[in-house]
Amino acid sequence: MHRAAASKISAAVLAALFLAGALPAPVRAEDAPAGSQISKEIDRLFQQHRQSVVRVRASDSLGIRLGSGFFIDPAGTVYTHAGIVMKADDVVVHFQGRTLPAKVVASDARTGIALLKTDCLSPFIPVGDCARMDVSSPVIAIGFPGEHEASPAIGLVAGRDFHQNGKQFSTSHFRMNLAVQPGFGGAPVLNFNGQVIGIVAARNQEGGSCLILPIRAAEKVRRDISRFGELRPGWVGMEVEDAPSPVEGSIARVVALQPDTPAARHGLIKGDILLGINETEIHSIQDLVDAAFHLTAGEEAKFHISRDGEKMAIGVHPVLHPHAAQTPLRAETTVLPVAQ
Repeated sequence: MHRAAASKISAAVLAALFLAGALPAPVRAEDAPAGSQISKEIDRLFQQHRQSVVRVRASDSLGIRLGSGFFIDPAGTVYTHAGIVMKADDVVVHFQGRTLPAKVVASDARTGIALLKTDCLSPFIPVGDCARMDVSSPVIAIGFPGEHEASPAIGLVAGRDFHQNGKQFSTSHFRMNLAVQPGFGGAPVLNFNGQVIGIVAARNQEGGSCLILPIRAAEKVRRDISRFGELRPGWVGMEVEDAPSPVEGSIARVVALQPDTPAARHGLIKGDILLGINETEIHSIQDLVDAAFHLTAGEEAKFHISRDGEKMAIGVHPVLHPHAAQTPLRAETTVLPVAQ
């Protein structure tokens, strides 16, 4: 969706939300078509994709946990929240009136998502470009609130967060002005083109807003499992701090390299200004956090830098992240198709 169009739709969403509030508001004749149009668009998206959203039920000795999930391919692969299925003895998904056994393929503590595999042909939600989501972009989430039927929730992108309550995220999350109910964990969040751009990761205690894991981060997990049968988070062994002034638009400056690490061995040095990794531009340490999350152990990454006024690209081969062995993970070598 073009950003200009998204801005118009977000204005319409705000109008629709206000008109649906507890206090009546005067409606001008020229405003009615926008409210009607956005209502029809929400209903269209909900009806189009509700069959791709499933209720996830997991049980163990402590009881039953309920959440939401959704099909990401036609072969029955489901994304859901890792907290629902963690250490579960039995996992099933409810889909089109059927109860399907689900195999936990991977449960990743870094992202908080899990991949399930069911034996069915499935409708699925196409992957969207989460990088195109700006503040005020409208979104719709579809999930199962407890034992109730699937329902939609609409809201707006409020920003990006890299930490919450003292916890540093491994990659940035969308902060959404999106009211979700208990049971929406693992639900898909769609743009108004009907593409999934994120997964409900956490809600605030009041339920008026939530954090969304960008779908690009979830797809990194799925690609690793599909290609290698395991997660392979990459690590290069350098420390970066803010430079006092930007160089080529970036303030991400290398301040230390650990000895005998990929960064040191492949020629990065203290004082280098990071401009990008592969196709991701870097302007700040926050950008670096996102770019570093997508490094894959054993797969070369191009580090674009500025050194003494000269731009250059250095190929670096990351190794497996030192904390990978300490990360709770359940993964099996089931091959999953990856969206192109």
